[in-house]
Amino acid sequence: MPQSPSSGPFRVGLVYLYTGLTELLPLNAVYALLMTSHGVSTGELSVLFAVWTLTTFVCEVPSGALADRFPRHRVLAAAALAQCTGFALWTALPSLGSFAAGFVLWGAGTALTSGTLQSLLYDGLAGEDRAGQYARVSSRMAAVQACSLAASSLAATPLVLLGGYAATGWVSVLFTLLAVPTALGLGRWAPGPAPAPEPRPGPETEPEPPGYLTVLRAGLAEARGTPRVRSAVLLTAALTGLGVVDEYLPVLAREAGTPAAAVPLLLLLPWAAMAAGGFVGGRMAGAGDRLLAVLLGAGGAALAAGALTDRPAGFLGIAAFYCVLRLAQIVAGTRLQHAISGPARATVTSVAGLGAQAVALGVFLTLGLAARWASAAVLVALTAVPVLLLAVRLALRPDAAHDVPPPWPDEPPPPARADAVETTVVKESDA
Repeated sequence: MPQSPSSGPFRVGLVYLYTGLTELLPLNAVYALLMTSHGVSTGELSVLFAVWTLTTFVCEVPSGALADRFPRHRVLAAAALAQCTGFALWTALPSLGSFAAGFVLWGAGTALTSGTLQSLLYDGLAGEDRAGQYARVSSRMAAVQACSLAASSLAATPLVLLGGYAATGWVSVLFTLLAVPTALGLGRWAPGPAPAPEPRPGPETEPEPPGYLTVLRAGLAEARGTPRVRSAVLLTAALTGLGVVDEYLPVLAREAGTPAAAVPLLLLLPWAAMAAGGFVGGRMAGAGDRLLAVLLGAGGAALAAGALTDRPAGFLGIAAFYCVLRLAQIVAGTRLQHAISGPARATVTSVAGLGAQAVALGVFLTLGLAARWASAAVLVALTAVPVLLLAVRLALRPDAAHDVPPPWPDEPPPPARADAVETTVVKESDA
């Protein structure tokens, strides 16, 4: 849809800051332990995860259409505020009901962010003829996210020792609250939906901007009807949805004999690996399906082997899986953004988010049922099965061409030298 001009150069740094603040959550490393310490069983934990995923599932596409119809920076601010409120509920009133309500708020915030942030980033770069830099900036954004998760894990241990789980909760509330003005600050530079034009005198007036339902229909039609977009949507959904097994890692660490205060330190391994995968993913944005299949096959095997060791050392294998997964997510997400050509970019991206939530919901429900007889190690290892199946699917389908610009176009190519142009003309005339 039409985008209003920004008031200056697009500030990628604010996107990084928003991403970092919304992921700088010490509570993220221990909230599963917080819940189990208040009587929540592993099975109930899976139900709570399903509530979280179902909320995101229901809100995903409508929120994407909102971001195509209204200023995206305000949508991001609302997302951070919802997340902040959920964490405050968990910390102030820890109970099964509060945990469920908090997951509903977090799920709504996740849906509001999904598609909105990526679309704001892509359109902001495209508005300055820098769309080719999306892979690089997106990979750095993913690395910021992973580094924030790692910093959260590192901070969680002293916070738990000093103030218990409540300390991690209130610090998380503070950082998500700071993300609200950061998102609003993006409105000064980020392009968004153009305001309705002033009516001109006379019988004819400018057409109104497309309404919410029009934008929603346009996004759904592109996601469903364009083969390149549909393929990228499905791949992005599968890779994102399978990453939710990280919610079981704190429980796995405890079962492996790790002291509660040291669990966040052990979780540094997968978070650091995700940061590495984010950096590498930007350089491999044009990778084909065969290469992704090999990487995912190796990553899935490492995940299963690491989980089944049932020892802290097994987190090395789990970290290898998350490095590969984040790399593949960057590749798939870049394919998707470059494939979208219609006016409803956030809506199409949210369709991929909807698929991801469907995959995640299936994972949570399956693992929730299996939790009656299986340990956390077996539950995590089971997630390797769909990863390996996806690798086989990618290996068997022909490698298609993906129109992804070079990921590191820091500078435009130098202009051709006049003497070189003259030589070329002479040679052509001789021919």
